[in-house]
Amino acid sequence: MTIPTKFGFTRRLFLSALGAGAATAAGWKSISFAHAKKSDAQSVEDPWDRAHDILKRVKPPRFRQQKFDITDFGAVGDGVTDCTTAIADAIEMCHQRGGGRVYVPAGQFLTGAIHLKSNVNLHVTKDATLLFSTDPDQYLPVVLTRWEGNDCYNYSPLIYAYRQTNVAVTGRGLLDGQADLEHWWPWKQQTKWGWQEGDPGQNNDTAQLRAQGGAIAPFTQVPVEERVYGDGHYLRPAFVEF
Repeated sequence: MTIPTKFGFTRRLFLSALGAGAATAAGWKSISFAHAKKSDAQSVEDPWDRAHDILKRVKPPRFRQQKFDITDFGAVGDGVTDCTTAIADAIEMCHQRGGGRVYVPAGQFLTGAIHLKSNVNLHVTKDATLLFSTDPDQYLPVVLTRWEGNDCYNYSPLIYAYRQTNVAVTGRGLLDGQADLEHWWPWKQQTKWGWQEGDPGQNNDTAQLRAQGGAIAPFTQVPVEERVYGDGHYLRPAFVEF
């Protein structure tokens, strides 16, 4: 959806402002929208009219000035050693001590799913790379997530936070999902992504989930707790999901 350009306001601009925090809202000029008439005397409120109110409530995250270096918890930046547990331990310690910055120094750190907790800023410094494992088992057990807009239980996103507050991923380093023609991409079930006839893929799972979400017909909808995928299925995990 794009708001008409004559108003000088687009969804992209709105989302960018959200990321920048409420402070940017004060500098915006007022905007107005044409309303569809509900009756001769009434107009239907356009939700976008509430944009300023939403922006005023947005506050940037704030973190304590304490650092938890993942190498102090056993992480090794050789691109081979599995650092999943070390990173999780650093996040847990940071969270337990009131929050701060979980620091990823220079190096290549191999990891599975990273689950953030409240008041944790995962800071990937310049010349640091988080190499995410291509082993699907590293993203189990399943978590509540989404696939193409449908809630379900599936492989954990690579970086995930659920029911947590005041979290962030910052820094000038690299997050590398390592997808290629042999890993993750073939699940798209298209030959240009490395899939070949007879290989497993996402099509059946996608169709089933859409039906379970009610996209096909209301009577096909099932509770989200019954929409369980993950192991034995081929819906790729999201990258970052808070």
